[in-house]
Amino acid sequence: MISSQDSKGKKIVIHVLSGLRFGGTENLCLQIIKNSPSNVQNILLNLDANYLDMLPLFEQIANLKIINQYHLSKKTIAFILDLIPLFKQVHPQAILVYCFGLPHIYVGLAARLTGISSITVSAGNPAPIEVSMEKKWKTIILLSRFLQIPIYACSNVVHQSLEKLAKLPQGSFPITNGCDITEIAIRASHSRQKRVANSTTVIGMVARLNLIKDHQTLIKAFSILNKKFLDIELWLVGDGEEKETLVSLTEELGILRNVIFWGKRSDIPELLGQMDIYAFSTTENEGFGIALIEAMAAILPVLASDVPACREVLGNGQAGLLFNQKDPQALAQVLEELVSSPENRNHWGQQAYQYAVNYHSIQDCARKWYEVLLPEKINS
Repeated sequence: MISSQDSKGKKIVIHVLSGLRFGGTENLCLQIIKNSPSNVQNILLNLDANYLDMLPLFEQIANLKIINQYHLSKKTIAFILDLIPLFKQVHPQAILVYCFGLPHIYVGLAARLTGISSITVSAGNPAPIEVSMEKKWKTIILLSRFLQIPIYACSNVVHQSLEKLAKLPQGSFPITNGCDITEIAIRASHSRQKRVANSTTVIGMVARLNLIKDHQTLIKAFSILNKKFLDIELWLVGDGEEKETLVSLTEELGILRNVIFWGKRSDIPELLGQMDIYAFSTTENEGFGIALIEAMAAILPVLASDVPACREVLGNGQAGLLFNQKDPQALAQVLEELVSSPENRNHWGQQAYQYAVNYHSIQDCARKWYEVLLPEKINS
Protein backbone atom coordinates (compact mmCIF):
# COMPACT_ATOMS: atom_id res chain seq x y z
CA MET A 1 0.00 0.00 0.00
CA ILE A 2 1.33 3.46 -0.87
CA SER A 3 1.14 6.34 1.57
CA SER A 4 1.89 10.05 1.49
CA GLN A 5 5.25 9.33 3.11
CA ASP A 6 6.56 7.01 0.36
CA SER A 7 5.10 8.68 -2.77
CA LYS A 8 8.37 10.58 -3.40
CA GLY A 9 6.81 14.02 -3.20
CA LYS A 10 4.00 13.26 -5.63
CA LYS A 11 0.42 14.34 -5.08
CA ILE A 12 -1.78 11.30 -4.42
CA VAL A 13 -5.16 11.04 -6.15
CA ILE A 14 -7.58 8.16 -5.50
CA HIS A 15 -9.95 7.24 -8.34
CA VAL A 16 -13.04 5.31 -7.17
CA LEU A 17 -15.03 2.95 -9.41
CA SER A 18 -17.88 0.58 -8.54
CA GLY A 19 -16.47 -2.30 -10.58
CA LEU A 20 -14.17 -2.65 -13.59
CA ARG A 21 -16.71 -3.53 -16.29
CA PHE A 22 -16.22 -2.65 -19.94
CA GLY A 23 -18.06 0.66 -20.18
CA GLY A 24 -17.77 4.36 -20.89
CA THR A 25 -17.30 5.44 -17.27
CA GLU A 26 -14.58 2.88 -16.63
CA ASN A 27 -12.81 3.80 -19.86
CA LEU A 28 -12.99 7.49 -18.96
CA CYS A 29 -11.27 6.71 -15.65
CA LEU A 30 -8.62 4.68 -17.49
CA GLN A 31 -7.88 7.54 -19.88
CA ILE A 32 -7.83 10.25 -17.20
CA ILE A 33 -5.26 8.24 -15.23
CA LYS A 34 -3.17 7.60 -18.36
CA ASN A 35 -3.08 11.35 -19.05
CA SER A 36 -2.29 12.51 -15.52
CA PRO A 37 0.46 15.06 -14.74
CA SER A 38 3.89 13.62 -14.01
CA ASN A 39 3.83 14.78 -10.38
CA VAL A 40 0.69 12.78 -9.53
CA GLN A 41 0.58 9.30 -7.99
CA ASN A 42 -2.73 7.70 -8.95
CA ILE A 43 -4.47 4.96 -6.96
CA LEU A 44 -7.47 3.05 -8.31
CA LEU A 45 -9.97 1.92 -5.68
CA ASN A 46 -12.41 -0.65 -7.05
CA LEU A 47 -15.41 -0.99 -4.73
CA ASP A 48 -16.64 -4.25 -6.23
CA ALA A 49 -14.03 -6.88 -7.03
CA ASN A 50 -16.73 -9.12 -8.51
CA TYR A 51 -16.24 -7.08 -11.70
CA LEU A 52 -12.67 -7.17 -13.02
CA ASP A 53 -13.17 -7.18 -16.81
CA MET A 54 -10.98 -4.11 -17.37
CA LEU A 55 -8.38 -4.94 -14.73
CA PRO A 56 -5.73 -6.02 -17.29
CA LEU A 57 -5.99 -2.62 -19.01
CA PHE A 58 -5.50 -0.74 -15.74
CA GLU A 59 -2.60 -3.01 -14.83
CA GLN A 60 -0.77 -1.84 -17.96
CA ILE A 61 -0.50 1.71 -16.58
CA ALA A 62 2.95 2.26 -15.09
CA ASN A 63 3.06 3.06 -11.36
CA LEU A 64 -0.71 2.80 -10.90
CA LYS A 65 -1.62 1.24 -7.55
CA ILE A 66 -4.83 -0.84 -7.63
CA ILE A 67 -6.96 -1.78 -4.63
CA ASN A 68 -9.83 -4.25 -5.12
CA GLN A 69 -12.38 -4.54 -2.31
CA TYR A 70 -15.93 -5.84 -1.77
CA HIS A 71 -17.37 -2.77 -0.10
CA LEU A 72 -20.57 -2.37 -2.14
CA SER A 73 -22.13 -5.49 -0.64
CA LYS A 74 -21.69 -4.20 2.90
CA LYS A 75 -24.05 -2.12 4.99
CA THR A 76 -23.50 1.63 5.16
CA ILE A 77 -21.63 1.79 8.48
CA ALA A 78 -19.33 -1.13 7.58
CA PHE A 79 -18.67 0.44 4.19
CA ILE A 80 -17.57 3.74 5.74
CA LEU A 81 -15.60 2.12 8.58
CA ASP A 82 -13.60 0.09 6.05
CA LEU A 83 -12.69 3.21 4.07
CA ILE A 84 -11.54 5.36 7.00
CA PRO A 85 -8.33 3.41 7.84
CA LEU A 86 -7.50 3.19 4.14
CA PHE A 87 -7.77 6.96 3.71
CA LYS A 88 -5.82 7.56 6.91
CA GLN A 89 -2.97 5.39 5.68
CA VAL A 90 -2.84 6.76 2.15
CA HIS A 91 -3.90 10.32 3.03
CA PRO A 92 -4.50 11.44 -0.57
CA GLN A 93 -4.62 15.06 -1.63
CA ALA A 94 -7.74 14.37 -3.72
CA ILE A 95 -10.43 11.78 -4.40
CA LEU A 96 -12.43 11.46 -7.63
CA VAL A 97 -15.50 9.23 -7.43
CA TYR A 98 -16.97 7.98 -10.72
CA CYS A 99 -20.06 6.31 -9.18
CA PHE A 100 -22.56 9.13 -8.59
CA GLY A 101 -25.15 8.28 -5.93
CA LEU A 102 -25.02 6.79 -2.45
CA PRO A 103 -21.51 5.30 -3.00
CA HIS A 104 -20.04 8.78 -3.54
CA ILE A 105 -21.80 10.03 -0.41
CA TYR A 106 -20.30 7.19 1.67
CA VAL A 107 -16.84 7.73 0.18
CA GLY A 108 -17.18 11.48 0.71
CA LEU A 109 -18.20 11.07 4.36
CA ALA A 110 -15.26 8.74 5.06
CA ALA A 111 -12.94 11.22 3.34
CA ARG A 112 -14.26 14.16 5.37
CA LEU A 113 -13.86 12.21 8.61
CA THR A 114 -10.18 11.71 7.76
CA GLY A 115 -9.55 15.35 6.85
CA ILE A 116 -9.27 15.04 3.07
CA SER A 117 -10.18 18.39 1.54
CA SER A 118 -10.53 17.71 -2.21
CA ILE A 119 -13.40 15.31 -2.95
CA THR A 120 -15.26 15.39 -6.26
CA VAL A 121 -17.77 13.23 -8.11
CA SER A 122 -18.40 12.69 -11.81
CA ALA A 123 -22.07 12.52 -12.89
CA GLY A 124 -22.51 10.51 -16.08
CA ASN A 125 -26.28 10.43 -16.49
CA PRO A 126 -29.02 13.08 -16.43
CA ALA A 127 -31.49 13.23 -13.59
CA PRO A 128 -34.25 10.64 -14.02
CA ILE A 129 -37.55 11.76 -15.51
CA GLU A 130 -39.46 9.35 -13.25
CA VAL A 131 -41.09 11.24 -10.38
CA SER A 132 -40.47 8.29 -8.06
CA MET A 133 -36.69 8.74 -8.47
CA GLU A 134 -36.56 12.54 -8.07
CA LYS A 135 -36.69 12.50 -4.27
CA LYS A 136 -33.69 10.15 -4.06
CA TRP A 137 -31.64 12.25 -6.47
CA LYS A 138 -32.57 15.49 -4.66
CA THR A 139 -31.42 13.91 -1.40
CA ILE A 140 -28.10 12.88 -2.98
CA ILE A 141 -27.54 16.44 -4.23
CA LEU A 142 -28.41 17.90 -0.81
CA LEU A 143 -26.02 15.47 0.92
CA SER A 144 -23.32 16.43 -1.61
CA ARG A 145 -23.84 20.06 -0.67
CA PHE A 146 -23.66 19.22 3.04
CA LEU A 147 -20.37 17.34 2.50
CA GLN A 148 -19.14 20.03 0.08
CA ILE A 149 -18.59 17.58 -2.77
CA PRO A 150 -18.73 19.39 -6.13
CA ILE A 151 -20.60 17.51 -8.85
CA TYR A 152 -18.88 17.66 -12.25
CA ALA A 153 -21.30 16.51 -14.93
CA CYS A 154 -20.03 14.86 -18.12
CA SER A 155 -22.03 17.28 -20.29
CA ASN A 156 -24.07 20.47 -20.16
CA VAL A 157 -27.19 18.34 -20.56
CA VAL A 158 -26.48 16.38 -17.38
CA HIS A 159 -25.48 19.53 -15.48
CA GLN A 160 -28.69 21.33 -16.40
CA SER A 161 -30.86 18.34 -15.51
CA LEU A 162 -29.30 18.20 -12.03
CA GLU A 163 -29.70 21.94 -11.57
CA LYS A 164 -33.44 21.59 -12.14
CA LEU A 165 -33.70 19.18 -9.21
CA ALA A 166 -31.83 21.15 -6.55
CA LYS A 167 -29.12 23.73 -6.01
CA LEU A 168 -25.78 22.07 -6.73
CA PRO A 169 -22.76 22.18 -4.41
CA GLN A 170 -20.49 25.19 -4.79
CA GLY A 171 -17.97 24.78 -7.59
CA SER A 172 -20.04 22.34 -9.65
CA PHE A 173 -19.80 22.67 -13.44
CA PRO A 174 -19.59 20.40 -16.52
CA ILE A 175 -16.35 18.74 -17.58
CA THR A 176 -17.02 17.27 -21.00
CA ASN A 177 -15.85 13.69 -21.56
CA GLY A 178 -13.03 12.94 -23.97
CA CYS A 179 -11.13 10.07 -25.58
CA ASP A 180 -7.67 9.48 -27.03
CA ILE A 181 -8.40 10.67 -30.56
CA THR A 182 -4.96 9.90 -32.00
CA GLU A 183 -4.64 6.39 -30.57
CA ILE A 184 -8.14 5.38 -31.68
CA ALA A 185 -7.65 6.83 -35.16
CA ILE A 186 -4.36 4.95 -35.64
CA ARG A 187 -5.69 1.61 -34.36
CA ALA A 188 -8.89 1.91 -36.40
CA SER A 189 -6.90 2.83 -39.52
CA HIS A 190 -4.61 -0.21 -39.17
CA SER A 191 -7.64 -2.45 -38.78
CA ARG A 192 -9.36 -0.81 -41.77
CA GLN A 193 -6.37 -1.52 -44.00
CA LYS A 194 -6.84 -5.25 -43.39
CA ARG A 195 -10.42 -5.28 -44.70
CA VAL A 196 -11.19 -7.13 -47.89
CA ALA A 197 -12.18 -4.85 -50.78
CA ASN A 198 -15.92 -4.83 -51.61
CA SER A 199 -16.70 -6.59 -48.36
CA THR A 200 -20.06 -6.50 -46.61
CA THR A 201 -21.23 -3.07 -45.44
CA VAL A 202 -21.13 -3.04 -41.65
CA ILE A 203 -23.31 -0.85 -39.45
CA GLY A 204 -22.24 -0.90 -35.82
CA MET A 205 -23.03 0.31 -32.31
CA VAL A 206 -20.92 -0.03 -29.16
CA ALA A 207 -22.88 0.22 -25.91
CA ARG A 208 -24.11 -1.75 -22.94
CA LEU A 209 -27.26 -3.68 -23.73
CA ASN A 210 -29.46 -1.91 -21.22
CA LEU A 211 -32.58 0.25 -21.13
CA ILE A 212 -30.68 3.55 -21.20
CA LYS A 213 -29.82 2.69 -24.80
CA ASP A 214 -32.35 1.97 -27.56
CA HIS A 215 -31.01 -1.01 -29.49
CA GLN A 216 -34.53 -2.06 -30.45
CA THR A 217 -35.03 0.94 -32.75
CA LEU A 218 -31.71 0.22 -34.46
CA ILE A 219 -32.56 -3.46 -34.94
CA LYS A 220 -35.96 -2.60 -36.42
CA ALA A 221 -34.41 0.00 -38.73
CA PHE A 222 -31.82 -2.54 -39.86
CA SER A 223 -34.63 -5.00 -40.61
CA ILE A 224 -36.24 -2.43 -42.91
CA LEU A 225 -32.92 -1.71 -44.60
CA ASN A 226 -32.09 -5.38 -45.00
CA LYS A 227 -35.06 -5.79 -47.33
CA LYS A 228 -33.32 -3.48 -49.83
CA PHE A 229 -29.68 -4.35 -49.16
CA LEU A 230 -28.89 -8.02 -48.57
CA ASP A 231 -25.13 -7.64 -48.22
CA ILE A 232 -25.13 -5.70 -44.94
CA GLU A 233 -24.47 -6.61 -41.31
CA LEU A 234 -25.31 -5.07 -37.95
CA TRP A 235 -22.68 -5.37 -35.24
CA LEU A 236 -23.75 -4.84 -31.62
CA VAL A 237 -20.75 -4.62 -29.31
CA GLY A 238 -21.43 -4.88 -25.58
CA ASP A 239 -23.30 -6.99 -23.09
CA GLY A 240 -26.10 -6.46 -20.61
CA GLU A 241 -29.45 -7.49 -19.24
CA GLU A 242 -31.30 -6.76 -22.49
CA LYS A 243 -29.31 -9.21 -24.63
CA GLU A 244 -31.86 -12.03 -24.54
CA THR A 245 -34.67 -9.64 -25.49
CA LEU A 246 -32.66 -8.21 -28.38
CA VAL A 247 -31.65 -11.62 -29.70
CA SER A 248 -35.33 -12.65 -29.64
CA LEU A 249 -36.24 -9.53 -31.59
CA THR A 250 -33.72 -10.31 -34.34
CA GLU A 251 -35.19 -13.83 -34.57
CA GLU A 252 -38.73 -12.47 -34.86
CA LEU A 253 -37.65 -10.11 -37.64
CA GLY A 254 -35.78 -12.86 -39.49
CA ILE A 255 -32.43 -11.04 -39.45
CA LEU A 256 -30.50 -13.06 -36.87
CA ARG A 257 -27.97 -14.26 -39.46
CA ASN A 258 -27.16 -10.62 -40.34
CA VAL A 259 -26.78 -9.39 -36.75
CA ILE A 260 -23.64 -10.16 -34.75
CA PHE A 261 -23.62 -9.79 -30.97
CA TRP A 262 -19.95 -9.35 -30.11
CA GLY A 263 -20.36 -9.16 -26.33
CA LYS A 264 -17.71 -7.51 -24.14
CA ARG A 265 -14.61 -6.49 -26.08
CA SER A 266 -11.33 -4.73 -25.29
CA ASP A 267 -10.44 -4.12 -28.97
CA ILE A 268 -13.04 -1.44 -29.70
CA PRO A 269 -10.86 0.70 -32.03
CA GLU A 270 -10.09 -2.38 -34.16
CA LEU A 271 -13.79 -3.24 -34.42
CA LEU A 272 -14.61 0.36 -35.32
CA GLY A 273 -12.04 0.10 -38.10
CA GLN A 274 -14.05 -2.78 -39.58
CA MET A 275 -17.29 -0.77 -39.63
CA ASP A 276 -18.62 1.52 -42.36
CA ILE A 277 -21.30 3.38 -40.41
CA TYR A 278 -21.81 4.02 -36.71
CA ALA A 279 -25.40 4.26 -35.47
CA PHE A 280 -25.96 5.32 -31.85
CA SER A 281 -29.57 4.68 -30.91
CA THR A 282 -30.30 5.82 -27.36
CA THR A 283 -32.82 7.48 -25.06
CA GLU A 284 -33.20 10.81 -23.28
CA ASN A 285 -31.51 9.18 -20.27
CA GLU A 286 -28.22 9.30 -22.19
CA GLY A 287 -25.63 11.43 -20.40
CA PHE A 288 -22.91 11.68 -23.04
CA GLY A 289 -21.93 8.52 -24.89
CA ILE A 290 -18.15 8.03 -24.88
CA ALA A 291 -18.59 5.30 -27.49
CA LEU A 292 -20.00 7.99 -29.76
CA ILE A 293 -16.83 10.10 -29.67
CA GLU A 294 -14.71 6.97 -30.07
CA ALA A 295 -16.55 6.31 -33.34
CA MET A 296 -15.91 9.92 -34.37
CA ALA A 297 -12.21 9.45 -33.61
CA ALA A 298 -12.24 6.34 -35.81
CA ILE A 299 -13.33 8.58 -38.73
CA LEU A 300 -16.72 6.90 -39.07
CA PRO A 301 -19.87 8.64 -40.28
CA VAL A 302 -22.07 8.90 -37.20
CA LEU A 303 -25.83 8.79 -36.78
CA ALA A 304 -27.40 9.37 -33.37
CA SER A 305 -30.79 9.71 -31.76
CA ASP A 306 -31.98 13.30 -31.62
CA VAL A 307 -31.80 13.57 -27.83
CA PRO A 308 -30.10 16.36 -25.83
CA ALA A 309 -26.85 14.51 -25.06
CA CYS A 310 -26.26 13.45 -28.66
CA ARG A 311 -27.07 16.91 -29.97
CA GLU A 312 -24.43 18.33 -27.65
CA VAL A 313 -21.76 15.75 -28.57
CA LEU A 314 -22.38 16.21 -32.30
CA GLY A 315 -22.56 19.99 -32.20
CA ASN A 316 -26.25 20.07 -33.15
CA GLY A 317 -25.59 18.11 -36.32
CA GLN A 318 -22.23 19.57 -37.37
CA ALA A 319 -20.42 16.30 -36.74
CA GLY A 320 -23.10 13.74 -37.49
CA LEU A 321 -26.66 13.02 -38.56
CA LEU A 322 -29.51 13.08 -36.05
CA PHE A 323 -32.67 10.99 -36.43
CA ASN A 324 -35.98 11.00 -34.59
CA GLN A 325 -35.78 9.03 -31.38
CA LYS A 326 -37.60 5.68 -31.38
CA ASP A 327 -38.43 6.02 -35.10
CA PRO A 328 -37.08 2.97 -37.01
CA GLN A 329 -38.34 4.28 -40.33
CA ALA A 330 -36.50 7.59 -39.94
CA LEU A 331 -33.30 5.80 -38.96
CA ALA A 332 -33.62 3.35 -41.85
CA GLN A 333 -33.95 6.25 -44.28
CA VAL A 334 -30.78 7.98 -43.06
CA LEU A 335 -28.92 4.66 -43.05
CA GLU A 336 -30.01 4.00 -46.63
CA GLU A 337 -28.55 7.33 -47.76
CA LEU A 338 -25.17 6.41 -46.26
CA VAL A 339 -25.16 2.78 -47.40
CA SER A 340 -25.85 3.97 -50.95
CA SER A 341 -23.15 6.65 -51.00
CA PRO A 342 -19.45 6.07 -50.14
CA GLU A 343 -18.92 9.78 -50.82
CA ASN A 344 -21.46 10.71 -48.15
CA ARG A 345 -19.86 8.30 -45.71
CA ASN A 346 -16.43 9.81 -46.31
CA HIS A 347 -17.75 13.37 -45.89
CA TRP A 348 -19.46 12.66 -42.59
CA GLY A 349 -16.54 10.58 -41.33
CA GLN A 350 -14.20 13.53 -41.85
CA GLN A 351 -16.68 15.90 -40.23
CA ALA A 352 -16.95 13.65 -37.19
CA TYR A 353 -13.19 13.23 -36.83
CA GLN A 354 -12.40 16.94 -37.05
CA TYR A 355 -15.07 17.82 -34.51
CA ALA A 356 -13.72 15.18 -32.12
CA VAL A 357 -10.20 16.62 -32.47
CA ASN A 358 -11.47 20.12 -31.72
CA TYR A 359 -13.82 19.38 -28.84
CA HIS A 360 -13.42 15.88 -27.39
CA SER A 361 -9.74 15.21 -26.69
CA ILE A 362 -8.89 13.27 -23.53
CA GLN A 363 -5.85 15.48 -22.97
CA ASP A 364 -8.08 18.52 -22.51
CA CYS A 365 -10.56 16.53 -20.42
CA ALA A 366 -7.84 15.13 -18.10
CA ARG A 367 -6.23 18.54 -17.69
CA LYS A 368 -9.52 20.03 -16.50
CA TRP A 369 -10.04 17.18 -14.05
CA TYR A 370 -6.62 17.49 -12.44
CA GLU A 371 -7.03 21.27 -12.25
CA VAL A 372 -10.13 20.86 -10.07
CA LEU A 373 -8.66 17.95 -8.10
CA LEU A 374 -5.35 19.64 -7.36
CA PRO A 375 -5.71 23.39 -7.95
CA GLU A 376 -2.30 25.10 -8.20
CA LYS A 377 -0.57 21.79 -7.42
CA ILE A 378 -0.08 20.19 -10.84
CA ASN A 379 2.61 20.63 -13.42
CA SER A 380 1.96 23.33 -15.97
